[in-house]
Amino acid sequence: MDVQQETNLLVEKFEYACKGLFAVTSRSTVTFEQGVYGCLVAKPTKRMKSALSIDRELFVVASTFNDQQQRTIKFLRQQIENSKGRFEPTVAIVLHNDSEGSAKLKVWGRDKGIAILALYGGGNLQNAQVLERSLCYELYSHDPFDVTGPVSDDANFYGRRDEALDLARKLQRGAIRSCLGVRKVGKTSIINRVLREIRQSYEAACLIVDCSRDEVWQLTAAQLLDSIALTAEELLTADSRYQNLRASTATNSLSTAIKRLELVLSRFSRPVVLVFDEIDYITPGSSTNAHWRTEFNPFWRNLRAIYQECTRQEKTLSILLGGVSALWFTVESIEGSENAALHFVPEEYLSPMALEATIAMIRKLGRVAGLQFEPEIAEHIARSTANMPYWARKCCSYIHRHLPINERPRPISIQHASSLVASFVQEEGSAIAEVAMRHLFRVHPTLEDAAAKCHKGESSVVQENLKRSLRRYGILTQGNALSGQMISAAFEALAVPAQVPTEADPKTPLALPRYDEWAEELAAIGKRRNILERRLRELTINFLRFDSMQGGKLATFRERVIAILPEKQRESLKHVSADDAIAKFNWTDLVKLIVKEWALFAQLLGDKGEFEQNCQIINDRFDAHAKAADSADFALYRRALGRVEERIAKIQ
Repeated sequence: MDVQQETNLLVEKFEYACKGLFAVTSRSTVTFEQGVYGCLVAKPTKRMKSALSIDRELFVVASTFNDQQQRTIKFLRQQIENSKGRFEPTVAIVLHNDSEGSAKLKVWGRDKGIAILALYGGGNLQNAQVLERSLCYELYSHDPFDVTGPVSDDANFYGRRDEALDLARKLQRGAIRSCLGVRKVGKTSIINRVLREIRQSYEAACLIVDCSRDEVWQLTAAQLLDSIALTAEELLTADSRYQNLRASTATNSLSTAIKRLELVLSRFSRPVVLVFDEIDYITPGSSTNAHWRTEFNPFWRNLRAIYQECTRQEKTLSILLGGVSALWFTVESIEGSENAALHFVPEEYLSPMALEATIAMIRKLGRVAGLQFEPEIAEHIARSTANMPYWARKCCSYIHRHLPINERPRPISIQHASSLVASFVQEEGSAIAEVAMRHLFRVHPTLEDAAAKCHKGESSVVQENLKRSLRRYGILTQGNALSGQMISAAFEALAVPAQVPTEADPKTPLALPRYDEWAEELAAIGKRRNILERRLRELTINFLRFDSMQGGKLATFRERVIAILPEKQRESLKHVSADDAIAKFNWTDLVKLIVKEWALFAQLLGDKGEFEQNCQIINDRFDAHAKAADSADFALYRRALGRVEERIAKIQ
């Protein structure tokens, strides 16, 4: 069968299955980049318009490639843009013959801001009932709210484009700027967006220093300056516009490193933008390396001198800092010496998003998930999550997971939404906010007492500059009350003394210096593990369900899920759904299921042995009984978590 015949067969299957759902008003064949595509224009019935939350015709593409490529999305997007508003701009249907194509097409579509309803010709085009079920499942089963890390793409970046554009523009002229805020407020996302704008629109060379990397914060001031010089030399030699820091542990003197950096910067013909992310790791308040109490001053004294020399030589050097606190750039002295960085870096905060922007984000993402958030409901979510975009998306993700997909699109009552928000705060939200608050108060201790007094209604006795900082961080409202349910719940949790282990020896060389830091490490990795486990659970059930649908074995789906359990446990789960059954799995059960079905996950999760080894490390839960753990244990645990998180993030 030739390509034209295969294409016609796919198109005819769709035309047969869509009767009563769509009216095909146009049909053609188009050649694009040496590929043949079948094209249909499908006019949805009133019921399908409501089911898919659309009001225009859908563009349908039939692609017969056995291995789908991104050019299918490129072709589809071009056709939608050329339609001049005739076709639905954010939803399209792709008919294909690639058994692994649906997942790829959806990911590529999301990157371009299009929800791709990918239909595999072997199983989704049997009749109208199967087609409708497949379309609704494809559209609404994906969680558009959930993000695992920093974002910069248009499909996920909300409310702060103007800030990023303004920063990118100012960094072309030798500016020194900062981007401060609590954890997960979007600092790294802003930095990523700024770097993206610079690379796309300007001729600057960007050098980024991620201070959270072990190989960075372990450096001395001289080694860090030397590493910046080494990386700048590589940028210059390669005529590149972006380079991550290459850490060097060479034992060059401070004066040698300074001269090397001055020399290489003098050779650049374009602006150089030096970006420090997670700057708190290399300040005197760093919990990871105490030597920055003495290295901080030499580093910033000499970097300031280099910056000033660049200005005199009419060379453009810009500096951007991202972190939690500007405390160490505002104190007059450190360790008895004058602070060389005093007021060198401006105290600029990435405050929570404007209420209107948060509401717009929630409602837009809600429509993609088939959830109709009325303005008052979106406002309730926004205020409860203190207008922190990451927190608001996590709350909406919780709501998405607790509402049946087969009932969408659907409105949500304010009572139901309020109940789900309260449950989210209790089960997940307070822990997320607690980690952010605990970290903020550790790097900026004076704010904790100020926030406590405001919480008690004693804001009149708190210094105005502290209240101003708390408002900029989003902890306080303009009325000096705590911002929303999540922060209030976190503050109540902080008031409860953390349990500490009785068997830990604080004199052990690798032991953390303070129990609150030990408890914070446990809280941080515990939160990451719980989020990872939940996402892995959802990913597993979705992969298995989709594979069962494709194979026409949806009736035995539950049995397939619980097959790895002992007979006694399987018996206890025989009356529950597959989703409820997997929700009762512990970590080891979940890993066993994934390993048993490895053929489905191999492409995503990589090496099977490495995955099992990382999962074994993750299962060693230090926080379960306040077990003793040192810095090496935490580092190993974070590495295992990071490797699995990185794999899963590929489908976001």
